[in-house]
Amino acid sequence: MAGIKRYQDLECHQLAVQIRREVLRVTRREVVRRDYRFVHQIRDSARGAPRNIAEGYSRFNPAEIIPFLSYAKGSLDETQNHVEDGGEAGYLTTEETEHLLGLIARAIGAVTRWMAYLESPAARRFYEQFKNRRRNTPYEPRSTRAPRTGTKNPEPGRT
Repeated sequence: MAGIKRYQDLECHQLAVQIRREVLRVTRREVVRRDYRFVHQIRDSARGAPRNIAEGYSRFNPAEIIPFLSYAKGSLDETQNHVEDGGEAGYLTTEETEHLLGLIARAIGAVTRWMAYLESPAARRFYEQFKNRRRNTPYEPRSTRAPRTGTKNPEPGRT
């Protein structure tokens, strides 16, 4: 994950956003909008993947990230089912269906690879090293830090 500084940099998030945009575009058509239940369900599932990837990224502990990636994968699988249904119903052209299914397959692969990395010994070692480094450095907000002179700041009102 070198070079990843924000969730928008993740390939899986970029693909999920592309899927969401395509789904929103297709479901704006009058013929599709009449099927309110279909539109609601496919839009909700297409929005679920990027939402869960972003929330998982905001965690640092791999054990906390993995459930969100699992939810994202579930949303992608659900979107895949809706795309197939929409293709069969004539809401999407064959080309649109194939394009969306290809994007979904790539996004699922990216999420699955990230999950595999998070479950690897290398990720666990990295997290443990980071956790131990943080544990040995007490947190002090920048605005209240005193110059390191070996003495603590006196309590307010005391001299």
